[in-house]
Amino acid sequence: MKIKKLTQNQKTAIMSLVYPLFSLAIILALWAFTAWRTDSELIIPSVGRTFEEVWKLLSQQGGQPWIDIACTLLRAFRGFALSFAIALGLSLTAAFVKPLAKLLSPVISVMRSTPTMSVILLCLLWMHDNTQSAPVFVTVLIIFPLLYASFYSAITGVDRKLVEMAKVYKVPFLTRLTKLYIPSVMPTVFSSVRSTLSLTVKLTIAAEVLAQTKNSMGVNMQLANLYLDTPILIAWTLIAIILGAILELIVLGIEKLCMRWKNA
Repeated sequence: MKIKKLTQNQKTAIMSLVYPLFSLAIILALWAFTAWRTDSELIIPSVGRTFEEVWKLLSQQGGQPWIDIACTLLRAFRGFALSFAIALGLSLTAAFVKPLAKLLSPVISVMRSTPTMSVILLCLLWMHDNTQSAPVFVTVLIIFPLLYASFYSAITGVDRKLVEMAKVYKVPFLTRLTKLYIPSVMPTVFSSVRSTLSLTVKLTIAAEVLAQTKNSMGVNMQLANLYLDTPILIAWTLIAIILGAILELIVLGIEKLCMRWKNA
């Protein structure tokens, strides 16, 4: 009986699955060892107890934790969508209008250099009476400059020879945009979205903690901390990590589909 050899793509797919699982196993082993050595749930709860709390949260009657998760995700999506739209519009304009690029350059530098906690605290001070919108505003102020810098760099980094050739042959702007610029910047755009989407969730939760936002993951984390309930706190943290990973996988799947369409 002949054993069918694996193709290179199959080997790559298997290894791409093995390495993350191996890393996860190491993390869980270190966690279990640390919990065993400390022998205190107040400091580090066991792996089993933490996942038990995750299950209790997600299977709670009334589904309040699911409502809190959905509200946090909605705020994160709102903040990210606004950041993405503003960053894309301004970067496209700045790439073709150099005075605007020079005008925005110091503003973006200042926004990127400002400490994250300062941005959060100032936003909460300015919007103390609107705890629902404060996390969204915080997200926009922090994520927008990151996306703008990435998009602007990608657009201005398009091969100048191809751009000049398109101008010489008087290729219509719309054609240049769809056939030259978009395919060239697409990998950078998806890479930026992947890296900032999970960051957006973390920022939203951090702002919710300080703003005491109702129906949020952040306020649940703060309550767990207030009552010294470490298993619940880490359970909510795990949920946040899983959400970030799922969002990144979704973006990665969309990226692969777009790349197939591009190469078709």
